[in-house]
Amino acid sequence: ENPAVMEKLRGAAEVAQNGGVYDLTWFNELLIPLLVTLGAAQGFHELAHLSVAWLKQIKLTAPTILPSQSLPYLSFQNRIKTSPKGYADLFDLAFVGPIAGLTVSFIALLGGLQLTTTVDPATAQLLPSLPVGYLTQSTLGGTIVDLVLGGGDGILINQDAATQVPLHPVAVAGFLGLIIHALDLVPVGSTDGGRMSQAVLGRVWHLTFSSLVFIVLLFSSFTSNNGVLLGFLLVNSFTQRDMEIPCRNEVDKVELPRAVAA
Repeated sequence: ENPAVMEKLRGAAEVAQNGGVYDLTWFNELLIPLLVTLGAAQGFHELAHLSVAWLKQIKLTAPTILPSQSLPYLSFQNRIKTSPKGYADLFDLAFVGPIAGLTVSFIALLGGLQLTTTVDPATAQLLPSLPVGYLTQSTLGGTIVDLVLGGGDGILINQDAATQVPLHPVAVAGFLGLIIHALDLVPVGSTDGGRMSQAVLGRVWHLTFSSLVFIVLLFSSFTSNNGVLLGFLLVNSFTQRDMEIPCRNEVDKVELPRAVAA
């Protein structure tokens, strides 16, 4: 929460209550880049799924938005309506979405951090902030932020967890996107990571591996006080715990390059 932003918003609300004219252009200039960046990353994620589904002749349901308390949203869930030809098709369908989303988010984070270093002092006072404790919930994202803004010596991520780090809205969206699309790769249930695990390990071993990962992550979320991870596991328990529908050919396993990519 940025105190300067909240103060300006309260002032605009008071003006509106008194029938005056208020200008929120400055707020839209902060909000729109964040929403567009998040939407672009998720859009490429879904477009990649649809492209492979079309090529492999796999029918998908319309995406359903899964909620999250610590993120703008947890994920977009697509259920497979028709059985893939084999594990290779299932793997390709699952792999391309998160990779596309992570790529866009990574580029947005780097670009947004560069924009953070070049904003004028007046704009810098209005930038959204993320606490250090939140930044450290993504090792990759937190390290990149520390490298660009703090010189890479842990100057930022080793501060008190409540310390606020101002970031350009594009950088905030890129950081959140890294977490959102990385969670899609967690190999539990029927997430994209779960589909990849099922394609590489087979149904029986995937069930064992998925259960083990779930238990380890649940324990880790309590010991590290990771609200994002705990929220993910809670929603996953209700929406994505089941394995994916069977493939028409579950005898032939995926080739080595796909297993390495997983």
